[in-house]
This record gives sequence, structure tokens and C-alpha cells, in this order.
Amino acid sequence: MPRSLPHRRGDGGGHVHSQHIVKNRILRQLSADELKSVQPWLTPMDLRSSVVLHEPGQPIERVYFPLSGMISLLAVMQSGEQIETGIVGADGLVGGDAAINGHIFGQMTVQLDGAALTMPKARFVDAYLAHPHLRNLVDRYQAILLVQAQQNGACHALHSVRSRLCRWLLQSQDMIGRDTFSLTQEFLSHMLGVRRNTVSVEAHALQEAGLIRYRRGHITILNRDGLEDCSCECYSVIHEETDKLMGPAKTPSEPGA
Repeated sequence: MPRSLPHRRGDGGGHVHSQHIVKNRILRQLSADELKSVQPWLTPMDLRSSVVLHEPGQPIERVYFPLSGMISLLAVMQSGEQIETGIVGADGLVGGDAAINGHIFGQMTVQLDGAALTMPKARFVDAYLAHPHLRNLVDRYQAILLVQAQQNGACHALHSVRSRLCRWLLQSQDMIGRDTFSLTQEFLSHMLGVRRNTVSVEAHALQEAGLIRYRRGHITILNRDGLEDCSCECYSVIHEETDKLMGPAKTPSEPGA
């Protein structure tokens, strides 16, 4: 798995435009004064699939506000086995516990290509401590990650592989806003905590049911309503809790709002 960080386009300095900021659910809710304290330090960057943003236990150096794509939070065992505990997209941030913890317990890996705004940890901590509203939004999102981890734990223990796969496909579509995306069997096995051949069997079953098309790592959702019927309750639980804690998913001016 690649370890190098993706390319950052620029060096902050206030060059981030408002059309970028409104794509992130936290940043677009900040006041003008709060934006003044963070915008000069925000730098656009590409998110590239399989790039590791944070290694387990390593100090947080930068905080990431995704604008698109998806980042996976992985628990890594001593054997090297991995399982997903949460996902982050344009609704949140990676490294939000920088002011409290200073390091991230798990591994943060880009799973779906996209873009993000990043800023140095020290500048983020300054803004976090100075602005109660920003601090509240960040803390609320950290609570969402805990909800995801708790719900995922129950989901892995109690729900079928097929219903969990349906839930994850729905969440992925929500994150990236597209019907088609690329996912390898290796990643799906990490996400579901099963072997690759099990992923193949379950994906084939969904394809036979006309819910998805799955070819060479490319997934197209054909019947979202059918996936929702097949999915476990965890999809709606996480979705509703996120909306409750984080406010509107989209602003009125955004497409599809």
C-alpha cells in the first residue's frame, strides 16, 4: 500500500475560494470571523486512493477537511489484518482530536479519490481553542465517529455480510454523490471483515438481484431502493444521527439540495 502523501496544490495563504469551503459540512457552517482564522492556512490537495494519511499511533501533523471522496478509518491488528471502524467524507474532518489527543489510534487511508483542504495541526488547535462554535462542530463530528464505531461493532456481530455490504454501498454513494465508484475486493474484505471469496459471492448475489453491477473493481448502483431494503438498520441509524448532530447536509445553493 502506498505510503506517500498526495500532492498539495499551493501553500495556503488565503487562496482557498468559498466554492471549496462550502463543500465541507463543517467549514460552511463557520462564521466570517471563524473563517478568517482558518482560511489563510487551508491548502487544497488531492485525495488519491490507497494513500495513507495517518499511520496508527503517529503524531497528528495535519488536519484534513474532505471536499469529496472518502477516507477510511481502519483498526490494524499486529498480524497486519485490518477492519474498518468508520468513514469520513465531506461531512467531517480527519484529525479532529488533535487538540485533545495529539495522535490517531487507527490508520487513515483514502479509499475513494477526491479532494480536501488541509491545514497544520498547530493552526487548527489555535482556531479550535479560540472559537467555541468551531470547537462544537468538531466535537460533534468526533461523536459521529464514535457512533460509527459503536454501530459497526454491533453490525459486524449481528448482521449478515450481505446486509452490511448493502449498507456500506449506500454510505459510499452518499459520500461521493455518484452511482459508480471503484472498490477492490481487498478493501471490501477489510470493510466487511471477511475473506475475498466471500466478497465475490455476496457482490455476485447483489448483481444477480439487479441491485448493482460489479466488474473488475467497478461498482455501479442500479437500484438504490432495493439496496435500502436489503441493508441493515445501521445505515439509517448512522445517517439520521449525523444529520441530527451536524446540521443540514447541503446548503440551499448546492445542487440537489
